[in-house]
Amino acid sequence: MPESGLDTRLSAEQGVVSRRDDTSGELHTGFLASELRRQAQPDELSADRQSSIEESTPTSEDLAERDFASDEEGELNRMISNIGFGRYHRRVLALCGLGWLADNAWMQCTASILPRVQQHFSISNARIGLMSSSMFLGLMCGALVWGPVSDKFGRLVAYRWTLVITAVFGLLASAAPTFSLLCLCLFGLGTGVGGNMPVDGAIFLEFVPREKRHLLTLLSVFFSFGSVLTSSIALAILPPFSCPDGSDQNGCDMSKQNNGWRYLLATMALTTVVMVILRNGCFRLHETPKFLLQNKGRSDVVVVLKKIVRYNGGTTRQSPRTAEAPESTTRTSSQTDEINSAHSSLIPGRARARQNAERFTDDNSSWLEWPEAAEGVSHERESQQRNEANLRRPFTLGAWTKSWRQSVTAAVDVSSHAALLKPLFTPSLRRTTLLVWMIWAVVAMGFTMFNVFLPKLLETRNDGASHSLVPVSTSLVAGPHSKQIRVYRDSLIYAVSGIPGSIVGAWMVDTRLG
Repeated sequence: MPESGLDTRLSAEQGVVSRRDDTSGELHTGFLASELRRQAQPDELSADRQSSIEESTPTSEDLAERDFASDEEGELNRMISNIGFGRYHRRVLALCGLGWLADNAWMQCTASILPRVQQHFSISNARIGLMSSSMFLGLMCGALVWGPVSDKFGRLVAYRWTLVITAVFGLLASAAPTFSLLCLCLFGLGTGVGGNMPVDGAIFLEFVPREKRHLLTLLSVFFSFGSVLTSSIALAILPPFSCPDGSDQNGCDMSKQNNGWRYLLATMALTTVVMVILRNGCFRLHETPKFLLQNKGRSDVVVVLKKIVRYNGGTTRQSPRTAEAPESTTRTSSQTDEINSAHSSLIPGRARARQNAERFTDDNSSWLEWPEAAEGVSHERESQQRNEANLRRPFTLGAWTKSWRQSVTAAVDVSSHAALLKPLFTPSLRRTTLLVWMIWAVVAMGFTMFNVFLPKLLETRNDGASHSLVPVSTSLVAGPHSKQIRVYRDSLIYAVSGIPGSIVGAWMVDTRLG
């Protein structure tokens, strides 16, 4: 049987209509048609066609499953591209950017309070580095833990809890009575904030179209603003609420006059609480389509994608395929309306949204009109009912402990970690992986050594206005805290100077320069 005849037969059997892609002109017949073509009996084909299929079809079942999964992911990428980049994606960019902002804000906070903490607890230069080391050890552990947790339980787990943990340990650190407890709290803080950059970056990439993935570099702009935010607050809080320049424990009451570093930690913790409210209370982020495809099923993916298009400006109407579909069970009118709404082409109010909605509906009918799409509506309704029941359910320590134990188990599962890393060390990717890791390690080492000890270095060397980055009249910074004011002002200037570079880098990545 000719190939075109096979396509026609498979399309008729499954209700999947062949279509030409607007850009590439390649023939698409839907997922089920692709799978059935691979499973077609050789005796139905010509001898030449049978020989070709036998040569091209993998003999391993695992390889066949991976091929089909790859087809699914490619189709999902095309559907996401058809949706376009709209209001929902801009919200995701901004809220994931808050995670990156918090990451650098807390690193800058640690650097800013380092001289004040050293003075408060009379820590030697040889030991004061333990404070920043505790923070960065927590960052490393957080990056290692939250990645597997998000792969096991979903991206939303890390998205919702990383900043909560950060805020809690930030408040605890502000009240730490000893240097050891402060280091312990900073380690816990690092485990929370350490998951923001990797997980939030993955969330953004899994929502946006492939042609818009370069916008990931815009998150570095938020990263730079995090340093500016902390430096600004440090300049306003630390000098007035710290011991005067040159004083020691004999000339300053540390418990009363040197609490600026505590106020800064508490302020940053409250700022993080505001970020938590913005991320979890003011905008409902859905689970990423790619995680749902790999762990749940198409029905969940369809529900999420339609919600995204509606959020971008669409309304719904019933599709012809849905009207003809037989009802296997008796439904109430409200349930039928929900199903009709899910089996919809989208009619947005704006021209651009209308075009994206039409492309999404027309080009993805093989997914939108599958029976699983109708099941997705029922699944969505059941999920909402479960969420409402969970909200009404009283908090129990046992339930929280069980959830946390599952997360920790996933985090320490060495075999799963190795399985995740194994694809990075295939012959084609091994060298690239090692080079990227080496670049990140060297850059992080240089950034950390310079940035963390910059306030301490400036305070040690800045004995007069002539050493300041910006010449300013001495009268403007005169007083018992003049040296500290110059130090934190120079740190702010250094932080602001990083913003243009991040903006230029985000722009250049989409040019021919790459």
